[in-house]
Amino acid sequence: MTNETSNLPDRQILPLRGRRVVDITWADEVTFTLDPPGEITVGDGALFTKGPVTAPGVDPTLLSQCAKEDVLQTVGAEILSAVAFNSGALRIVFQHGRHLNVTSKGTFVSASVRSGGALTWTRPRA
Repeated sequence: MTNETSNLPDRQILPLRGRRVVDITWADEVTFTLDPPGEITVGDGALFTKGPVTAPGVDPTLLSQCAKEDVLQTVGAEILSAVAFNSGALRIVFQHGRHLNVTSKGTFVSASVRSGGALTWTRPRA
């Protein structure tokens, strides 16, 4: 498993593919702890959806409005895709069909990604 980010003109492919969520903790932010070591930390204004946020019939829900039990179903899930966009948006796709999104529009939502012990990406303030 590589620990390098792939840079494209409008996005970065983050080195999280194949990692599994082993824990989720709530504090001021929500942290998804990964194995091999890494973590995704987002503000509770991130969106948690069943399927892509733009798909017909999807009901985007703020993490702050999700039942913890629903989010905890992500423990054990593998990451299929992790993309950080130059706009400041973040999209994580889990194998069980859930998506974690931080949009670049509206109220600022913090987000950062660690791979191993290194900070791989953080959402810049506008």
